[in-house]
Parts: sequence; structure tokens; C-alpha cells
Amino acid sequence: MNVYLQRYLGLDERREYAKPAGFPTLRDLEKDYIGFLLEITDRNRAEVSRILAISRSTLYYKMRRYNLADDGTDPGLF
Repeated sequence: MNVYLQRYLGLDERREYAKPAGFPTLRDLEKDYIGFLLEITDRNRAEVSRILAISRSTLYYKMRRYNLADDGTDPGLF
């Protein structure tokens, strides 16, 4: 484990820590966060794109990529 991360987390720097299993990937986190934002904004894509500071076209791309279609429709149809 990175010594700076160990210091930040307050872990013993002399001990070796194994890589924890089951951490989500960045892609998984992004998908879950976008899905969460869509849910709490009642699927208001303009608001979600403002929250994420990305363009709506980028949000549409990510929604298709992560299969986060509107109301169960085909993710390619926006």
C-alpha cells in the first residue's frame, strides 16, 4: 500500500497491507452515481448534467454506455 495513503488513513506504515477484495471500479461508481442522480432528480437529465458539470450529450453517452435508459426503453433511443 502507498505510504502516503497509509499516513492519510492513519495506518501503521511499517505493516504491509493486502489489497482489499471487492472494491468497486471507477466505472461501477460512475454508473451507480449517475443512476442515483437520475433517480433523485426524477430523471431530469439537464439537472444531472449540471450537477456533474458535463454536457448533456456526454451524459447521454454515459447513459447508453451504462444502459441507464429512460423507463426501460432501448438505451440507444434518446
